[in-house]
Amino acid sequence: MKKLDIKVLYEQPIEIRIEFPLSILYGYNGPSDLDITWDDHIMYLINEALDKAGAYRKHSTLEEYPVAGKNDEILSYQLTLIVQPPGLNLYGIVEDLTQEDFQKGLCIKLKSEYRGFEVIYADPFALI
Repeated sequence: MKKLDIKVLYEQPIEIRIEFPLSILYGYNGPSDLDITWDDHIMYLINEALDKAGAYRKHSTLEEYPVAGKNDEILSYQLTLIVQPPGLNLYGIVEDLTQEDFQKGLCIKLKSEYRGFEVIYADPFALI
């Protein structure tokens, strides 16, 4: 997964978004237990993968937003990471979520300097 391999020449911040359709997240344990599904499973796996990859989590936010033309919303985990050379491979996120069967609907976006957030990984069930 070449797009998930982010190269840097010097220590710098990068911004990513890790997103899932709420309808898929609700499918695991229902809407009332979304906090358990997210906090105890999915966010935990994402953070562990980033730690293993050597990224420092400087800032993170969680937000929901509607998807135009779809009867669904996205849960977006936005992170500012401090990355050191030679870089960061985000494929560990995909691997760890897949191993625990939480990859359905996963979309990873990387903020570029000029084009905003661009999709660098999308599961077939992702809403992009």
